[in-house]
Amino acid sequence: MTEPHSRWTAHSTGAALAVFEYGDPESDTTVLLVHGYPDDHTMFHQMIDAIGDRARVIAYDTRGGGRTVVERPERSESFAIERLADDTYAVVESIPDLRGPVHAFAHDWGSVQMWEPMRDPRAVEVFGSFTSVSGPSIDHLRETSRRRGLRPTQWPSVLGQLGRSWYIWGFHVPVLGKYVPRLFVEAGPADPAPAADPLNMQRGVELYRANIIRRMLSGPPPRCDVPTLVVVPLKDRFLSPDLVQDVDRWVPDLTVLEVDAKHWWPWSHPGDAADVLLDHAHGDR
Repeated sequence: MTEPHSRWTAHSTGAALAVFEYGDPESDTTVLLVHGYPDDHTMFHQMIDAIGDRARVIAYDTRGGGRTVVERPERSESFAIERLADDTYAVVESIPDLRGPVHAFAHDWGSVQMWEPMRDPRAVEVFGSFTSVSGPSIDHLRETSRRRGLRPTQWPSVLGQLGRSWYIWGFHVPVLGKYVPRLFVEAGPADPAPAADPLNMQRGVELYRANIIRRMLSGPPPRCDVPTLVVVPLKDRFLSPDLVQDVDRWVPDLTVLEVDAKHWWPWSHPGDAADVLLDHAHGDR
């Protein structure tokens, strides 16, 4: 396993973010890896090994994960998606001697949160590409659910996704909510996944509590002008493949790639994930 050759702390509002650098520090291709729940940056270790010296690799622990410290973890606003967007730019701005745009690759909640900084007008200057795996935009889900709710033929799709998202609603249930993280991990024993840290499992719940209901009720219109590749694992037990429908309404430069894999595709197929990321970064897809 490759060890980081550099690490530092990036400071954002209410958080000290643990940042790690791998790969070739002299490369003109810089990639940013953003993990999901209940992981931390170490879930990308095998993918980082697969990238090797083909890029400069920056990974960080998001709020609720790993070595990142949140000043007021008892406050929901500490985990608001707007703060998470600020974190992304804080990490990018902390990269020493950055050359050229950053190519973001995000999985699960890491991808959910990355749609927020992609809405920022700065995104087209900062990011050269965005690869999203198993993490739809909450704003897109809100708009899509509203449209499908008006069409009875689409109701089975809406109900099916609600069933797949049982754990999200469980996180919000008082008392019972504390048992949901363990059920989340144990619900799919046949799903290859990195070992879950109990601390990450408990702390990361706040990401859902602070954002899902709030942004599903009201939020800004979805938008992303950065060239985007959405990877759809066809055997994902948490997300329906048809959630990618209509994304092209608000992502002008969109490519969709279906893969025969389960939810943690970047972990179970690190070589494929590395190649897909770098191909997209170099404009080969």
